[in-house]
Amino acid sequence: MLSSAFALFAERGFDGTTTKEIASYAGVNEVTLFRHYGSKEALFRQVVLQNLPMDRVRSVVDFDDGGPLEEMLVRNAHAVLGVFKENRHIFMMLVGEVWRHPELKVEVNDEVFEQAVRFLAEHMNDLVTKGRLRQIDAEVAARTWIGVVQSHYLMHYLVGPGDIGAAEEERLLRGMADIFVNGAGRGGGN
Repeated sequence: MLSSAFALFAERGFDGTTTKEIASYAGVNEVTLFRHYGSKEALFRQVVLQNLPMDRVRSVVDFDDGGPLEEMLVRNAHAVLGVFKENRHIFMMLVGEVWRHPELKVEVNDEVFEQAVRFLAEHMNDLVTKGRLRQIDAEVAARTWIGVVQSHYLMHYLVGPGDIGAAEEERLLRGMADIFVNGAGRGGGN
């Protein structure tokens, strides 16, 4: 039922999909949907939360190598973007539908994005402890890097052209990692 609901919500959106269509697509009676989920909104919530690939994102990043910090950031950005690209439809649903469901918006933020910030902040703290990053607020650093990668994904893959080419992506990610690690200013307050 959840995979059927996901396919239809991803294709038609929340408002464009009926529970009758979901039940038919899943090969069940509409009453069965309501018995399991209670409402279309609850079904949508479950579809979104089940399909967000945050566990997969955590599994593909690696902070343990001793190589250059910028290389690690670029490698991890590539890995995260790969997961995002594989799961484009769930992000399309989030962008297109979550703002209409304030309760889901809060839950997705609290249970997904804030967890991602905490996860990355722990690793940023480790990098500070190891002397690979200067003394910084690890939460702010995590939010900044997450914002950079999410913005890149949004602009180039979710609402942008869909594929910018490997060389251009590499150039952009390397530039973003350089600015993240080294800053954009001239130093000395100038």
